[in-house]
Order: sequence, then C-alpha cells, then structure tokens
Amino acid sequence: MDWSLLIIIKDERGKNYKDENETQKLLKKIYSEENTSFRMEILGEDCTVFRECIMDEWYVAMVVSNTKLFHEIHIILLRNIIISVCVFILIVVFCTLSFRKMRLSMKLVEESLKKVEKMNNTLVQTLVKTIDAKDRYTNGHSQRVAKYAAEIAKRMGKTKEEQNNIYHAGLLHDLGKIRVPEEVINKPDKLTDAEFEQIKVHPIASYYILKDIYEDPLIALGAKYHHERYDGKGYPNGLQGDNIPEIARIIGVADAYDAMASNRSYRKALPQEVVRSEIKKGRGVQFDSKIADIMLSIIDEDKDYSLKQSESGQKNILVVDDEAMNIQIMEFILKDEPLYSVFSASDGKKALKILENYKIDLVFLDVNMPDMNGFEVLRRIRERYSVPVIFMTADREIETIQRGMGMGAEDYVTKPFLPLVVKEVLRNMLMERE
Repeated sequence: MDWSLLIIIKDERGKNYKDENETQKLLKKIYSEENTSFRMEILGEDCTVFRECIMDEWYVAMVVSNTKLFHEIHIILLRNIIISVCVFILIVVFCTLSFRKMRLSMKLVEESLKKVEKMNNTLVQTLVKTIDAKDRYTNGHSQRVAKYAAEIAKRMGKTKEEQNNIYHAGLLHDLGKIRVPEEVINKPDKLTDAEFEQIKVHPIASYYILKDIYEDPLIALGAKYHHERYDGKGYPNGLQGDNIPEIARIIGVADAYDAMASNRSYRKALPQEVVRSEIKKGRGVQFDSKIADIMLSIIDEDKDYSLKQSESGQKNILVVDDEAMNIQIMEFILKDEPLYSVFSASDGKKALKILENYKIDLVFLDVNMPDMNGFEVLRRIRERYSVPVIFMTADREIETIQRGMGMGAEDYVTKPFLPLVVKEVLRNMLMERE
C-alpha cells in the first residue's frame, strides 16, 4: 500500500515522504494505531501525535513536541501548586491565630471561673464568720460540722461534687442563727420554752437566706431540715425517715456529734464514750441508722479523741500602757468575757518579759510611753513573735496610724475606749487567727 502524508506546513507543502524511513514509521503508526493519539520519538524529540480518520483511508495527523505540549500544563500545575501552598499557609496562619485566641479565651474563662470560685469561697467564709461571731462558745463549730459531713459523704460513696455541696451545706447550716438574739444563743443556763422556740427559727431563716444564694437547692434544704429526727419528732416540720432529705440527715448526725464533742456555754465537751453511746442510742430514732453507723466507725478510728473541739477557747490578752487607769478600763471592759484572761504591763520591757513566759494570743499596745514607745515595742515584738498587735492611742493623726500599720500592727482603737468597739475588734481579730 502506498502511504502519503499531506503536509500543511508552508515549506513542506507538496512533498511526498514515502521514501523517508522515519516518516514511514510515522505513517505506519498513524494507520495502525487504534487510539486517537500516541507518543513516539520523531527526529530525536519526544512527540505526541494526534490522528483522526476523515474518509476511508485518509487521515489528518498533528505532531506536537511534548516540550511545547506540556509547557502550559507545567505552568498551570506550578501556578496551582503556588496557589495551594499560599492557601495552605493562610489556613495554617488563620488556624494558629484562631487557636491562640481560643487558648487565650479559655485562659480568661478559666481565670474568671477561678475568680468566681474565690468570690464564692470568700462569701461562704464571710457567712461562716457571721455565724461564729454570734456564738462566743462554739467558734469553729460550722467548720467542724462541714468536715464531718463531708467525710460521711465520702464514706457513703458520694462524688467529689456531692461531697463539696455537702461540705458547703455543713458550713452554712446554722446561718439562720443571725435571727436569734445573742443573749439566747450564749445563755449559760437552760433555755426557757419561749427561748427554745426562738432557737427553732434558725433552720427556717437559714433556708430562706441560702435558697437565693445557691443554685443547688439541696444546700438550702440541708440547712432547713438538719434538726428533723428520723422518728418524726424533730423541727421545723416533723418530717420522718427518708422523707428527710439525705443531705439533712448527714448534717444532722455531724451536727449532733460536734454539739456533744465541743464546749458549750453550759458545759464542757462530753467524754468520747458518752458521745459514742448517744450516737448509738439515736440509731433509727434521732438519726438515720446507716449514717449513724458511719459516724460510729469514724469515732472508733479516732483513738485519741482528736475530733473534739481541741481548745478550751480561753485566750490570753496582754494590755500594755504606762497609765494604770487605761489598764483598769480594759480589764473592766473584758471582765464579763469568760473566755479572756487579761495580763497587764506598764512598759515595754515588762511586756516583752510576759511574752517570753506566757502564750499571749493578742496584745493591746499603747503608742505613747516613756523610755520605750509603742513603735519600738512593736518592732521588738515583730522580731520574735507573730502575735497580733492592736495599737491604743489618743493620737488620731493619720500619719501615726499609718506608721503603726506599716510596722505590722493589725488594727488600732482610740482613747477614750468604747467598750463595744474594743470587744468587736478583739473578737474579730481572734477569729481571723483561728
């Protein structure tokens, strides 16, 4: 068969290539190839041939150098790669910035939550101090009840969150005592029926204060019902058995234990065997038996009775003043406070000697004294002791007060003394040291 190749290149037009060997290979390939395109080497260059039969044995063929053919494709691929890399870099940068912002936001949220938690803890501690300030004999009662209640909850298999809620409920269970007159709470003798009715108000008052503070209603319910009895003879509503919220049953046992194991205005802490006997006697009567049994196991593990109120509450107060009249006034102000023992010193040297020989819980220190003034005495006290110091002064100049506070005085009272102010400063200062 004779093969001819029609060339449309101007300089090649009219030529017959059937005698050229390489062209013959191309023609054979064009006629024999089934695909519309194929690759072959022509004149030493890699080419792609595009073929199409147009009528019978006539073919149209186009030969393109692969170098030229793929040049544009390479450019397109390169451009796409560059665009893809740029997009990827932008995505990475965006994600990095977003992650940093997210991490910063999470950190701010975490800090905010910590601040809220700190504020809540501060609020709780403030409320607890409010309770304890009302009752001079049971300072620390709320903290101890909370500790016992949380330990009971732990042994009952409660979650950390539940234990925490029960702890806070224990801290605040007596908050309503702010509604009870102080003379009733601190009465050293047996309460009259009318006075006991006033005492019964405090669970209700606690409930109405707490229900608006905490989202979890159980904390308020724990305070409201902690004086209910398992036999239904408690107050304020006479609930019986499991009708009493479990949190209140837990606090009720912890509260009863600490009431017996602590000093009260009318008696000292009861012996441990008496406390254990009363808890055991109250199983199924005053207390939920399962919870009482847990408290009994806690008592049995406390071989040294370390859970009772550890201190008698007696505090030693040192009054330092060169004027005997001022010392007598302070002794007169504190004479009706059975928990305070008053020591006195007429100058700084005697005061330092007393501090060497006795455990002093708080010092009232006059500023203006001969030989060694209050500032010098305070300096020497701070070199050796951490005891709180309250300045006594007739000098109301702010510079004097600021100097004393800057040297480590915790507070000051001015002369002539106001008895209620002295007592309030003293009580709150000692409460902070608990």
